[in-house]
Amino acid sequence: IVYFLKALRFDLEAVARPPSGPIYYDRLGRELEAPGARPRRLVRRQDLPDFLVDALRAREDARFFEHGGVDGRGLGRALLRNLKDRNFTQGASTISMQLVRNTFHLKAKSLDRKLLEIALTLRLESRYTKDEILTHYLNTIYFGAGADGIEQAAQTYFGKSTGELSEGECALMVGIIRGPHVFSPIRNLPAALQQREQTLDRLVAMGLLDSD
Repeated sequence: IVYFLKALRFDLEAVARPPSGPIYYDRLGRELEAPGARPRRLVRRQDLPDFLVDALRAREDARFFEHGGVDGRGLGRALLRNLKDRNFTQGASTISMQLVRNTFHLKAKSLDRKLLEIALTLRLESRYTKDEILTHYLNTIYFGAGADGIEQAAQTYFGKSTGELSEGECALMVGIIRGPHVFSPIRNLPAALQQREQTLDRLVAMGLLDSD
């Protein structure tokens, strides 16, 4: 109860307001490139390829559409591992939990932080639909190379919009998430390609992609 009361202090509207830079226009309404400006481009759910959504689930949260924000199975495994190691290092974070953590900057690895994160995640799931959570998550996370959000990353790495990404490009983008500095194809193409293959392998294992 204490943590649910603490969670009430946070403004969930912040989830839908990711920071974005200014966009400048000339007198004819044409967008201008301002020096040093990197405006964050926001996508809508309908802009996201279904393959990108499947790849994200396969790599980050297989039961995203089934659980209520907290995956009891994964959390139980993580708890047992933490008790065995006597160290709170395994978090079993779902996409919803990651969105909460990124929005409210809950970075400390402690039981207190995890319980607050869980309470906030349950509030998040009661406030937003799964599609909204998924979209806010992809609009918020960092993809390396100065790219904030999926749309800016698609433009940075492939020179195209998110909706135009191929299946291989979607898999590579998802592979970047766990290590945006390490797995950026600009910084380390072999590592990025390896992550892409791991994502595709997970899709095959989940029956979301044929192995041919």
